[in-house]
Amino acid sequence: MLDDFLILIGRFHPLIVHLPIGFIVLGILIELNKKKLGWSNEALKFIFFWASITGVFSIISGFFQYQNGGYLWETVQNHFIAGVLTIILSFSFYLKLIENSIFKSIPRKLFTIANSFILIVTGHLGGNITHGEEHLFEPINNLVGINGEKTLTVKYYEDFEEKPLFSSLIRPIIDEKCVRCHNSKKSNGKLKMHNSVELMKGGKNGSIINYDTPEMSEMYIRIHLPKEEKKHMPPKSGKQLTRQEISLISKWIENGSSFEKSIKDFKLEENIINYFFDTEKPFFPMVKVSAPDDESIRKIRENKIIINPLHKNSNFLKVSSINNLDFKNDDISLLSDINENVVSLDLSDSKITDSIFSQLKYFTNLTVLKLNNTTITGKKINQLVELKNLKRIYLVNTNFKDEYINIFTQFKNLQKVYLYNEKDNFKNLDRHSKFDNKIFEFGYYSLED
Repeated sequence: MLDDFLILIGRFHPLIVHLPIGFIVLGILIELNKKKLGWSNEALKFIFFWASITGVFSIISGFFQYQNGGYLWETVQNHFIAGVLTIILSFSFYLKLIENSIFKSIPRKLFTIANSFILIVTGHLGGNITHGEEHLFEPINNLVGINGEKTLTVKYYEDFEEKPLFSSLIRPIIDEKCVRCHNSKKSNGKLKMHNSVELMKGGKNGSIINYDTPEMSEMYIRIHLPKEEKKHMPPKSGKQLTRQEISLISKWIENGSSFEKSIKDFKLEENIINYFFDTEKPFFPMVKVSAPDDESIRKIRENKIIINPLHKNSNFLKVSSINNLDFKNDDISLLSDINENVVSLDLSDSKITDSIFSQLKYFTNLTVLKLNNTTITGKKINQLVELKNLKRIYLVNTNFKDEYINIFTQFKNLQKVYLYNEKDNFKNLDRHSKFDNKIFEFGYYSLED
């Protein structure tokens, strides 16, 4: 009995909510024209008092509508908060109009502006719940020629094809576009889609997936119907599927609606892959490292070593010994406390030798290594093979021997090696040589006065 009564109260929300809206709008209009109309503060006090009272009842009915109407809290929370703020501002304006009010020092214009703004915001958020987020902006976007479709993009830089298709993409789409009307509390057509078990159960007409004839699946048919059709899903008033999302769901249904199969198992077209995934791997490692210790940084800088963050708020570092021309192999120990933070290391023009490689192998996130104008020959460079993130090595004007060139093929992610030299050490190799997906830049290098 009580539950039915609370449901009834909730369903009065669309009616009750217009009462405070009307009072507030009327009050704002009178406030803006009070001199011309000759209305007293008593009239405005009456209006904003009842705006506050009806607003409280509106919030209460809205809360019961949320509890019994199948809405998710994430869907209504902003509207609810904005509604509370609307009532607070209305009642504050009422208090402002009382003689000797605690708000007497606050300009009336500020209350008028604040009430107008919060009323618009609250109404807009309420419209989003009822009609979908694109209800207002879709026609505006169409008028100005902007595509208002929202893309549901998931970024996996590595091994994204190994991820399960359903949990990676299908599930987020359903949560975004379907669950508002098909959840544990609200199940239009007796269909629930908030978890995989309920999804497979189907609704009042049975399963929405036809494993024998996938193209005859209810879900498949509904998403392909024209938007104007009554049975089109999502409803015309709701957030619509993009073309790519329809194609993806179709592919999933056509291939057995598996919850476990990986993305690569579905052999998705390139245009779908590019739409949902950022397949381009970042240049620097996508790992989290602790912030470097300030004291360690200070001590390193005291030795004329330049240290800068990779970018603002990054814990990765760029390090250079360019101001310390006496930098030797043993000096690399100065960086031992920050070896995981260093992604770019420039030891050019220093006094290092091939023995440095045995210490550099501990710089696990090292991506760019510059050893230009040193006595490096390449001996023991195989110790850097352990650096899985190393992508570029600069060996300009060194004593690098061509006998060590083939070692670079063992580097997993190495992209480019720069080997320009004053001596024509690589006369038998073509400039910009490429093998094993690695580019080697050779050539005779000299500086002229």
